[in-house]
Amino acid sequence: MANGEIAGGPGREYQSAVKRVGLFNDTSVSGHYGCTAVMGTMVAELDARGIAPAFLWPVATDWSAHERWVLRRRPDALIVNGEGTIHHSAERQRTRDLLALPALARRHDLPIHLVNASVSELDDAAVEALRGFTSVWVRESESLRYLDGFGIRAQMVPDLSLGLRTTMPLEARDGIIVTDSVLRETARALRAFAVATGAHHERMKPRRTRWDGFVEASRQRWPGSPAATRWRSRSDPAAFAGRLARRSLAVTGRFHTVLLSIATDTPFLACPSNTSKIEAVLTDVFGDTSRLRPVEVLDQATFREAALRGQPFDGRELAALARYRAMADVARKDMFDNLAGLA
Repeated sequence: MANGEIAGGPGREYQSAVKRVGLFNDTSVSGHYGCTAVMGTMVAELDARGIAPAFLWPVATDWSAHERWVLRRRPDALIVNGEGTIHHSAERQRTRDLLALPALARRHDLPIHLVNASVSELDDAAVEALRGFTSVWVRESESLRYLDGFGIRAQMVPDLSLGLRTTMPLEARDGIIVTDSVLRETARALRAFAVATGAHHERMKPRRTRWDGFVEASRQRWPGSPAATRWRSRSDPAAFAGRLARRSLAVTGRFHTVLLSIATDTPFLACPSNTSKIEAVLTDVFGDTSRLRPVEVLDQATFREAALRGQPFDGRELAALARYRAMADVARKDMFDNLAGLA
């Protein structure tokens, strides 16, 4: 496939040469609805091709002291879930930790694949490390163009949260749902907007009890390592998507609220996040960023009044959403078929 093309094509049957993969950057450990949807899709798609996790390494956890443990799990390949982690490498240790994994793979002659990534603001060392991946799969076209500027071959598959299967409610949409943001001030402004408009407010990371965390740690992890023995959902993203689908408008600063709104045809307005990943997806879907709003408008009476009246999708937008979801389904299948055959 030529550089810059979108992954896709006719389905193929694969006899997978990979049976066990080490999965790094399991972002679902917090219970974040979008990250749980991503990891659930990944595990299910691999399982459908006869591939099981050798382990799932949690997000924001240094693996470097556990190299021998990783090898004892005997993975046939490594997969890194990029999500929103591969950016600002000069400032972010967790970015550098993930980008050190191709060197580990090279030392032990293992294929390694970066999937579901948004990529930006990398220093020279990080760009060079990216060249060590066997394959790179990004989730929007802006990252594709960014890597192309460095001569790094990548393919585009929309975010894996779109693989979540939901049941659309039969009742009419009503009211506003507001979610938070990774940016503290934006999160505060969204919360204030929800209070001022009487909207339903949710965190994308539902709160868990200490007991839940203890049970998970005692039953799910290998002794002597933070990695999980198996994957299980820490939250219910399908239920969250159902709540989205019952609302006439979502207002958010979260990338995955936007994606799950796309999955459920829920009209939304979004504030920028810590990278341009929301803008990138809006451009891929609609060809513009007209559903993006600066955080400053949240406390303006005119914006609140317009939100309360609703901001429904027009016919052009609905058609664009349908095309994007169909493309995502084809591209996602093609990516996992390819990963199954790339041992």
